[in-house]
Amino acid sequence: MASTLQDFNGPRGQASRQPTRQPVKPPQHLHDDPPVAPALQKMQPGPTPVRLAASHWQPFSLVVTQTEQPFSASSDELPPPPGIGRKPCVDGQDGPIQMSGWLLCYGEDSTNGGGSRLQIPRIAKASAGTPMAMLFWRKRFIELKDTQLLCWFSIPDREASGKRKKPKPQLVLPLVHLDEVTVNDRTLVLHIRGQRGSMQARAESESAAALWGAAVKAAAVRALSRDLPPGWDVQAMLGSGIGGSARLVNKEKLLPSATPILQRLVDHCFVCKSTKDRRGNIVPHRLELVDAVRVQNGSAWLDYSRARARIAANSVQPSESGDQMSDQGSTAGSFVSRPELSELSDRPALGQSLSMPVLASMLEDTDLKDILGEVDLESNEQWLFHGTSFSGVQGISDKEFRLDFAGRHRGTMYGKGIYLAECTTKADEYAELDGDGCCWMLLCRATLGSMQVCKDKRPEADVLDKCRSSGFDSLVGDRWTAVGTFREFILFDPNQVYPAFILRYKRSGEAAFCRAMRETAEATDSAAAEVLTRHAAILSQEHPDTAVRYRLSLLFDAHAASVVPALSRCLADKRRRVRRNATLVLMGLAAQTATTEALADGTLYRRTKAGKPAVALAVPALTTCLMDVDTGVRKAAARALEGLGEHAASAVPALIKALHDMNDDVRAAVATALGQLGAAAAVALPALLRCSEDGVERVRVAVVGALGHLRAHTDSAVSVLQERLEDERPEVRIAAAAAMGQIGNYLPSSAIQKLASKLADGQAHVRTATARALGVIGGPTAAQTVPALVQCLKDEEEKVRRSAVVTLGQIGTHAASAASAVAEALRDPSSQVREAACIALSRLTAKDQSIRTHILQALVMRGVTDSSVEVRVAATGTLTNLLRLRQLATQGHVDMVEHAMMIRLKDSEQGVRNNASTFLKLLEVQRAAAKRKEARPNPNPSDGGSDDEDANSNSGRSTPPPSEVAEAILELLQGRARLTARLARGVS
Repeated sequence: MASTLQDFNGPRGQASRQPTRQPVKPPQHLHDDPPVAPALQKMQPGPTPVRLAASHWQPFSLVVTQTEQPFSASSDELPPPPGIGRKPCVDGQDGPIQMSGWLLCYGEDSTNGGGSRLQIPRIAKASAGTPMAMLFWRKRFIELKDTQLLCWFSIPDREASGKRKKPKPQLVLPLVHLDEVTVNDRTLVLHIRGQRGSMQARAESESAAALWGAAVKAAAVRALSRDLPPGWDVQAMLGSGIGGSARLVNKEKLLPSATPILQRLVDHCFVCKSTKDRRGNIVPHRLELVDAVRVQNGSAWLDYSRARARIAANSVQPSESGDQMSDQGSTAGSFVSRPELSELSDRPALGQSLSMPVLASMLEDTDLKDILGEVDLESNEQWLFHGTSFSGVQGISDKEFRLDFAGRHRGTMYGKGIYLAECTTKADEYAELDGDGCCWMLLCRATLGSMQVCKDKRPEADVLDKCRSSGFDSLVGDRWTAVGTFREFILFDPNQVYPAFILRYKRSGEAAFCRAMRETAEATDSAAAEVLTRHAAILSQEHPDTAVRYRLSLLFDAHAASVVPALSRCLADKRRRVRRNATLVLMGLAAQTATTEALADGTLYRRTKAGKPAVALAVPALTTCLMDVDTGVRKAAARALEGLGEHAASAVPALIKALHDMNDDVRAAVATALGQLGAAAAVALPALLRCSEDGVERVRVAVVGALGHLRAHTDSAVSVLQERLEDERPEVRIAAAAAMGQIGNYLPSSAIQKLASKLADGQAHVRTATARALGVIGGPTAAQTVPALVQCLKDEEEKVRRSAVVTLGQIGTHAASAASAVAEALRDPSSQVREAACIALSRLTAKDQSIRTHILQALVMRGVTDSSVEVRVAATGTLTNLLRLRQLATQGHVDMVEHAMMIRLKDSEQGVRNNASTFLKLLEVQRAAAKRKEARPNPNPSDGGSDDEDANSNSGRSTPPPSEVAEAILELLQGRARLTARLARGVS
């Protein structure tokens, strides 16, 4: 027999249960502990007898009194001891349990000056009648009275007269602390909770010992049942032992219908994060609950109830100013203590509140509450998890948490204490696999009381000792705030934790989870699909691995038809985390999704068009989410509707209403969404114009951008855009310039001039955006801004000069007057500006011969020989385009460019060599076509042709027939490599 109470491990399993009796309804208040004799607290260590063979016994209810009555034994009942009468009790009519008699108890020798102390030894191995360390078996009168076991030297005289005092018992054992009763032959062993040993007594016969054991158990159950929760099976607690041993613990396996209810709690507390305590193992995609067991430990529950009542007596909920709102608007999880005048020196006046309530308190589920029961808010009672091994689960549930075991399995960052977690993934880091591939964790009631919150990345070594000495009831290691992982709850009193449920689960990896998703989607099981889809939505947005998030998005795409309805139902979930992640997934599906049938097509356009109608089914639910209490949900819903575009036309009225949302981000997201709905959002134009004067910058930016997307060219819209060009914030001016560029040719000339004036804005970003907007407009509409753009070529900012060059190229022939200025930009110190200038010169077709010459000289002398590879590629490409467009005016121009291209055939960059080879081959084709034309007889010999035709003939620029051009292009494509090799050897 184990020498200490903590070393005892109960049986792993549940014994056969006897027919249950109606449990006694517990009173509203806890009963005070009965007094314990000081002798019990001063016991000396000593030997204990050896465990003898156990005999099987059958539990039964009885009432034993001191009246002598005849007794007739039956086959299933034990005879009473000599001198003791017994009569069976009737269910529902139990009276006080009384029993008395002489027993041999293990104690001191009375001849040694002692004899008044009953021992609870800690050292095993002793035999009956054998003295060891001055301890002997002594005869004592034992009386079982109601819920106490009294020990006397002699039969007590209850009458007291005169000055004679009533005798006091040698020892008083409150059976409410009884943890285990063992009957071995004639020996009765009582394990008392909180003591490191056992009380031992010996009866005259085995039947007498068995009767004493049964009476003690019945009295203990009577004491325990007063304060046990409703529904506890007390008779099963008595019958859960093996042989003559009975621990007052019952482990009741819950029905299979309770598993999915508890699974909701496990999923709700699942957070996709990990710490070093996981030791490199991959975070599972899900923790799938196999079964659950309710723990009914009477003595542990009473200790926990007393600790909870003690903390509640010194505590009060926080004031209104200190409330922390939970997920549904409650204040669960926040707690401060109520100071008493006598406790101001050793207890903090106020506890510290959590930045976010405990996860389990944020789940409102009626079915779950029926299983778990209510929590005591006054003592700050919470549901927390503790992961461990199978043996650890059994040991803790049979007895209690032990502080001396702290740190044996993992580190103790905050000191030695009982560590609990609000996240199942954190508790899973400490769980161990058993032989069946399952893991174990405890779902515990924890009384946190007055909390001290530690947000330090590296807490002090004695932080837990300081927390205890300061009068706090618990310590919260807020690693969520410190490093972004988990919060840990540390208790230093084992009585503040009660292991209420044992959870057995399996870790589900990515392959198993995705397979389950596909199977439920194909089976059209709406209930299972909703559960898995809700969890997958959380994983797709919160998992730390981007590859996992991407693969989950593909899974959503492939099963959009079945996923979208489940996500739509998730939008009505009470938990904001679920609603927010569901809207984010729908937002991604709206941007790009697909059905299974469309995947075979392979084109992005077809996939997007095919997937849009599936996501459009969620428009009503997303419209409802625009009025959600959570800001993130409303914002995500607006962004999802934005991605749906014209398919969300029915949401326009709700979006217009949401433009008046109290949150700035929501108003901005709604305005952006309206800009993407096309013609259906035309009715929202007046509301958008009113919002253009919003006091928040990002809202004005979103409204102006929406006006640009809607191509709002009405007088009022254009007037608003011109006003926003003068906004005090540069971001708004940038958005206004971009919106005017989108409207384009619909703008009046005055608006174009107003826009061009911003090329002189004090902010470089505004000047850049204005130049780009003019380039988007382009054509003759933007021709009037060419002088201002030419001035920008001298701007001090590189991005402004580059944008101006690009814009001049986009204006094209209408900006031919700026060709010389663009050619001069080839001297710019920035390679990006020089590259943009080379590209723009191919689009400026100048008619003036001197300007053409200037452009060619700049390209040949500076562009082709530039130190930047990108500039050389752009220059050679531009010269090839000029040859194709017949912009090489004279034979001198052709010879100059041809010579430069021959040199570029040996360039180190492949792109430059390719462009040079293309130029030379095209020139050869044009010359061959010109010779064939000269060889053909002229049908009109009298017509000598014009001077321009002679010039074209001389320069080799005669236009060949289409068939010859096609033949030449084919030859060019097939013989480019051969020509390059010949030219590299110097063969012309």
